[in-house]
Amino acid sequence: MNKDFLLSILKNEINKTMGCTDPGSVAFAVAKTVEILGAIPQRIDINVSPNIYKNGINVGVPNTGKRGLLYSAAVGISLHSYTEKKLDILRFANKKDLVAAQKYLNEGRINISCMENPPNLLYINTKAYFEKDCAGVTLEGDYTNITETFINEKREKHANCFSDVESKLHELVKHPVQDILKIVDTFSLSEIEFLIEYAQINKNTALSGYNSNKLCLSNALCLKNKNLDFPYSASFLAKFYTGSAAEARMIGLALPIISISGSGNHGITSFLGVLSVGETLKSEDLELAKALAISSLITIYIKGILKRLNAFCGCSVAASTGVAAATSYLIGGSFEDMTNAMHSVIGALAGMICDGAKESCAYKLNIAVATAIEYAYYAKENHAFIDKNMGIVSTSVEETFKKLGILNNPGMSETDKWILNIIIDNQNNHGM
Repeated sequence: MNKDFLLSILKNEINKTMGCTDPGSVAFAVAKTVEILGAIPQRIDINVSPNIYKNGINVGVPNTGKRGLLYSAAVGISLHSYTEKKLDILRFANKKDLVAAQKYLNEGRINISCMENPPNLLYINTKAYFEKDCAGVTLEGDYTNITETFINEKREKHANCFSDVESKLHELVKHPVQDILKIVDTFSLSEIEFLIEYAQINKNTALSGYNSNKLCLSNALCLKNKNLDFPYSASFLAKFYTGSAAEARMIGLALPIISISGSGNHGITSFLGVLSVGETLKSEDLELAKALAISSLITIYIKGILKRLNAFCGCSVAASTGVAAATSYLIGGSFEDMTNAMHSVIGALAGMICDGAKESCAYKLNIAVATAIEYAYYAKENHAFIDKNMGIVSTSVEETFKKLGILNNPGMSETDKWILNIIIDNQNNHGM
């Protein structure tokens, strides 16, 4: 492991998206299917894994004013000329596309099913029909990773683009966290300055969302941190930034987000949590960039163990843990302080479930990011209150991360099924 390896991890796992990833992924898969079919289909059938269904069924679809996977799929039909945009594809939907999507839905020509036993936790399979032709796409492992396409009898297997990423993540989690941090400390500003630019993109989305007057949480938070002492000034600023950006994303405002490990909310938590501390402390650019690298890499490290989709709220156990480590760095904490802060966050927040993407995610991010910043401060002041080898917290952070992975899967697998059952029951009884 060296500097170039870590830089490649950062560049592979941090991406620009619009809106919630899951409906964007379904829209991309449908658009690709229509592109292969070469005609507007008479009917489309879509099968998705439970986690895709859970995350996409209630969330706002960007640029449309609508919600859910059915609508994102219907819009994707008209976006077959924009498949190279991948997760940014919904940005290009216009009024004509929305009218066509609604007509398609009204005629009942699109069906989405939640699979019981998909071959991958992240899985989308589409089939589109026009006269005697049938085309399809299989996407698995990552949100734009197409593994198979077909039209009629002609099938084509595609190289698993995510396998290279997976092998790098597998290599990353073999190394002690302290070794990773030592390499981060050797980065020059020119090598990681892009992380500051990414943080600014997420901040701009937060401010744009707040100024839209369509948000609830950010209007409640506003900027009421001015008279607070550190760390509460930083944690309240982080709550405002993350609340505004996440709520804007969840209701489907057409605003860009920088994601980490396939999750926009992870990117919101990580980048805006660290940026809030940096702005409060007036950190130098190099310090801030290194802190953003620390937070991002810790998030990626934990997600490398947990995988893309989880029963846990990943922002609580992955991104916020990264924010705690980065905050420790910015306030001059030792590695022991950093370890204590990360352990405190995981020990406190590991039970927070993921019940799909929707506005309440913004509230979860608020809790997670404020907790991370405050616990880093407490650890530096010798007030870490999580004892090692108690509960799920182990002697080292690496071992704690592994235990977290076991608790997530297989530990929470049955819980995740019941969460999905509740979501489906709510849909059947109330609908959206």
